[in-house]
Amino acid sequence: MSGQRATVLLLVFAIFGGIPNSVRAQGDEEAANGREEESAATQPDVKLTALFRGYDPLIRPNFHGKPVAVQMSMTIASIDQVSEVDMDYTVTVLMRQYWNDPRLKFPGNRSMSLDPRLAKKLWVPDTFLENSKSSYLHTVTVDNALIRLFPDGSILYGMRITAKMECEMDLRKYPMDEQSCPFILESYGYTTEDMTYEWRDGEKSISGLKDIRLSQFTIYDYKALQGYGDYETGRYPQLVLQFTLRRSVFFFLLQSYLPSMLLVVLSWVSFYIDTNSAPARVSLSVTTVLTMTTLVSGTRAQLPKISYIKAIDVYLVVCFVFVFAALLEYAAVNYQSRYYKTPRKSRKSKKTEIEEFQLEEKKAPLAVPENDGSSAPAARNGTTRRRFPSPKVLTSFRGGRKIIEDVNDIDKFSRVLFPCTFAVFNAIYWITYAV
Repeated sequence: MSGQRATVLLLVFAIFGGIPNSVRAQGDEEAANGREEESAATQPDVKLTALFRGYDPLIRPNFHGKPVAVQMSMTIASIDQVSEVDMDYTVTVLMRQYWNDPRLKFPGNRSMSLDPRLAKKLWVPDTFLENSKSSYLHTVTVDNALIRLFPDGSILYGMRITAKMECEMDLRKYPMDEQSCPFILESYGYTTEDMTYEWRDGEKSISGLKDIRLSQFTIYDYKALQGYGDYETGRYPQLVLQFTLRRSVFFFLLQSYLPSMLLVVLSWVSFYIDTNSAPARVSLSVTTVLTMTTLVSGTRAQLPKISYIKAIDVYLVVCFVFVFAALLEYAAVNYQSRYYKTPRKSRKSKKTEIEEFQLEEKKAPLAVPENDGSSAPAARNGTTRRRFPSPKVLTSFRGGRKIIEDVNDIDKFSRVLFPCTFAVFNAIYWITYAV
């Protein structure tokens, strides 16, 4: 019995005593694997630590040697706003810079993408936007920057920038104008003896422009240029992206040109209203003048206060002159009408008028005799009797002044003169500015 108990105890001890040993063996194996993974994960950090040992980010590559060649490429993400009032535009770009730093060579054939915060430990070009009014780097959700290191020491440094750039505009042909706006990159502290700029692949270094759609403009052309900025402290390398914006005139046709043209045509309606309907003609003329004034003021408020005349100013001012001339035309018609219909004390009697006319006729006969067909001119005492014309159609010269007594002729003349003159003006205007 005792022998059986001893055998059972040995079996139990063997079973329960082996479990901790297996667990301990498995734990030792996992710890070893963890140390290997940790060693593999920390291996790049060890390489970077060795790579940056003795590296000074305050000294440019090839110090006391040849200039650092910095290549550029750029993607235009968006052009958000072009302002004629402030003469600037807002643009978002993805800018990439390439250069070589021999101090950062490392063995291997694969590049390393580094954390953007490592840029503080690297020497980077001091590129700035020369014609920028304001700018900022995007930081959501992290800094929008890229650093890539290649085995031969080449570095790619990219960033996302939004900037408000200055653009000097010539608005003489506004709104049928073309504007050439620059995007200028320049070194702030390194002269051409220390650093040079060049586009990585010429005009192919610029991408994204053809895909941009603007509300009032079309990107017509662009050029990638290379130049220098000369200052008192030296000559600094410079790269310029010059793109041409062509304004779409259709919006202005609907907003300014067509309304002003219709107002001019509307003012001509007064020529067909009876001269005795003074309230109707005056109300129509005054309304068109005030509306035209409001249209001109609203259009000019959207533009900068510049000293020269723009194309749209010429058109709106001429339209205003036509509308105002229609008002003056009725003033002339009304004056002539009252002059011949309202009796005045200063006016001479009809008999005196006829006597003066006959006296003037003897001195300088006027070819105004009329034959109404009812009777032939009679000859008395060898002289020809002249018929005195009807006062309504009488046209005479007194003191060098031509008097028109039929006031309706002024309206008839204006119905032809105003449209023809306005049509000639439009032809000259559009040929001058649109072609």
